[in-house]
Amino acid sequence: MKNPYHHPVEKVAFHLSTDLTRGLSEKEALLRKARYGPNRLPTPPGRSSFKIFLNQFRSLFIYALMVAGVVSYFIGELVDATVILAVVVINAVIGFFQEYKAERTLESLKEFLSLQAVVIREGHPRTIPAEDLVPGDLLLLKAGMKVPADARLVEARGLSVDESVLTGESLPVEKSPEILPEEVPLAERKNMVFSGTLVVAGEGRALVVATGAETEFGKIARMMGEIRLPKTPLAQKLEGFTRWVTVAIVFLAGLTFAVGYFRKFSLEESFMAAVALAVSAIPEGLPVILTVALAMGVKRMAEKKAIIRYLPAVETLGSTTVIFTDKTGTLTENRLQIEILVTPEGKAYLARNVPQKETSLRPLLEAAALTLEEGHPLDEALKRILSSPEKLTAEYRVLNKLPFDSSRKYSALLVEKEGQRWVILKGAPEIVLAWCRKKEPLEGELQRLAASGLRLIALAWKETIHSDLSKALSEGGFAPLGLLGFRDPPRPEAEIAVKTCLSAGIRVKMVTGDHPLTAEAIGHRVGLSGKAVTGEELAKLGPEEAYELLSRTDIVARATPETKLRLIEAFKARSEIVAMTGDGVNDAPALKAAHIGVAMGSGTEVAKEAADMVLLDDHFATLVVAVEEGRTVFDNLKKTLLFIFPTNGGECLLLLGSLFVASVLPVLPLHILWINLVTTVALAVTLAFEPAEEDVMARPPRPPKAPLLDRYLLLQIALVSLVMAGISWAGFAYWKARGDLAEARTITVNLIVFMETFYLLNTRFLRRAPLNPIKLFTGNPALLPGLLTIVFLQILFTYLPFLGRVFKVAPLPAPAWGLILGGGFLLFVLVELKKRLASKS
Repeated sequence: MKNPYHHPVEKVAFHLSTDLTRGLSEKEALLRKARYGPNRLPTPPGRSSFKIFLNQFRSLFIYALMVAGVVSYFIGELVDATVILAVVVINAVIGFFQEYKAERTLESLKEFLSLQAVVIREGHPRTIPAEDLVPGDLLLLKAGMKVPADARLVEARGLSVDESVLTGESLPVEKSPEILPEEVPLAERKNMVFSGTLVVAGEGRALVVATGAETEFGKIARMMGEIRLPKTPLAQKLEGFTRWVTVAIVFLAGLTFAVGYFRKFSLEESFMAAVALAVSAIPEGLPVILTVALAMGVKRMAEKKAIIRYLPAVETLGSTTVIFTDKTGTLTENRLQIEILVTPEGKAYLARNVPQKETSLRPLLEAAALTLEEGHPLDEALKRILSSPEKLTAEYRVLNKLPFDSSRKYSALLVEKEGQRWVILKGAPEIVLAWCRKKEPLEGELQRLAASGLRLIALAWKETIHSDLSKALSEGGFAPLGLLGFRDPPRPEAEIAVKTCLSAGIRVKMVTGDHPLTAEAIGHRVGLSGKAVTGEELAKLGPEEAYELLSRTDIVARATPETKLRLIEAFKARSEIVAMTGDGVNDAPALKAAHIGVAMGSGTEVAKEAADMVLLDDHFATLVVAVEEGRTVFDNLKKTLLFIFPTNGGECLLLLGSLFVASVLPVLPLHILWINLVTTVALAVTLAFEPAEEDVMARPPRPPKAPLLDRYLLLQIALVSLVMAGISWAGFAYWKARGDLAEARTITVNLIVFMETFYLLNTRFLRRAPLNPIKLFTGNPALLPGLLTIVFLQILFTYLPFLGRVFKVAPLPAPAWGLILGGGFLLFVLVELKKRLASKS
């Protein structure tokens, strides 16, 4: 039956062929289990581990590396082939573990489903495994039980259910079986209970209407199974960059072969030159360097209580343009506090500023202390401001009690003090004040406080001569004692964190299952703007209209899991980089669909499994620190690319140019692999340790469609490639003229490596390097060790006999090092001159 909350329970029972007194028979229950299946979440056919592993090789960049490795093997360069293919496998293993973890997300949903259920079958209560429940079962509910299926209430006695894991509503929902209108959002379906939620008070009976995949939990699981993991901005940019590099490599390798052939080189020599150029153009060490840079970001974030579950999420954080944040437990403390107390005369006191001897509040506080109930969130909040409830109630004797009921919306207490009897009412203000006289001052204050999003209760009392509570109530004539206002308060650091995001150009949108007034009140207190729009309103809009509406407000209330997904997809369609924070099961599909999902450490395991990052301290402010780290990581990745590609470009130009003007290659393929995989990696890895730029959180997010390297940086790459090729060729030609080819090649390799070393100092500073040598060599703990490592490796490369035989190089005389260091220093000066000229233009 569609919308069972909109129909009388008798009609629902008729539709399900259930006796509301005796329940189902065991035979009928077995038949229905065969028809509907067990009450558990279906496990979708996931990808095998082998398929996930094979998927890691679907990249042009990987194809290019594999071709280079295979070709190297067939021409007898076994060392080259082994190293290249090892890089490919390492990259695939890292990607495999990232995707394999993501596949486990659905499994954690099952932890929230109840293991046992109490039903009435054939007229008798029975405890059965929850997965044996079927539609039409008559379910018994009591405090402490986890609801095992979606069910329509038949009766409720003081029944309250914590639905925060499903709806995000921070307060328990008081349930009653009355019929509801058809268009009621999930969070307001008070005659329904939902699988996976928790009964916190009272008891009731309910008719099971949905099990397994058809429950609200099942719908969330289905949504999560349908979501495709978005590619990170870095992955998208690298994919485009790789296509460009691959086409360039194929073209240049073909050109190299053609030039060699027409220059009368043998076919084998021409082919060898083409392979050498392909090996030089492919940045074999890039996957390893990127992984190290991201891993360093992970380490620094972990020190600041932000745990990254997937490496690419580090960079994605730095790209974020909009954050969708949950309210409960994320911006707020997820703990009710009493915020305001109002006297019968309408005078309001903030709870934290109540005068110790304020006599006008004493009757209100005494009545509140007398009506406390164990376990109820409102009463638990009251206890925290009542320093000693026992002292306030010591002189009273409780004679009779009428418990709170969601259909009445009030509780009543008959007490006696010094021979006088009093009746105390506590409940919904509109109900309690209707029993009262002289309530006008409170009614005015009530409207103002309700508009601010407070959860309000009223208390009233009167003297009576009756010992029967019902008779005392029937007389009416109560005097108001006052109002109590409760709120789940914002975290102290949330407002500062939101402001920091806004100043960094990152928009923050609060999406919650709460009431619009509550959402607005919290949103405005933490620095968000606009009037709350509801999930129901957004459901009627297309993606473009929803995007436009959210450009005018930061607050969404009464949101469902579908609402969150709809918003994320609308913003992603506009090329926004979307982050989503949350902690409940209801947040899980959106956490998975966003470019980066951020779960709270105290949140559900479902949310953590779906997220890319977990904030251990639950502080929204920690997210801001993580964004700063993400931006730093991207800056460092950009510096890494700016450092690596001139080396590859210089090698390509050197090889191609040598075919035009010489009969021998200045460097061999194995030399290029040494440069690309050993020295370049050792130097580039130091850039992962670079500190944040001073303006990292003062600039807006980079545009999602912005290229990985802008025109200014591409110009620098071209210039450095030309200078490297020119100086390397000049050194090779000069030394070869002295008659020793092995020494000339050794000079060339060392020139390229030490030009890289000097260029690393240029690359540390994107715009211009400081003239102060101390600043040039400090601020990065890995820099000096990295430089010393390169010097040590090049000494071994040049002078160790074993390496001399492997690489076909020769020891260099001392004067050669003057040429090598002079070439490196010349490159450093030329790059800095170019930076300064560019900054003046």
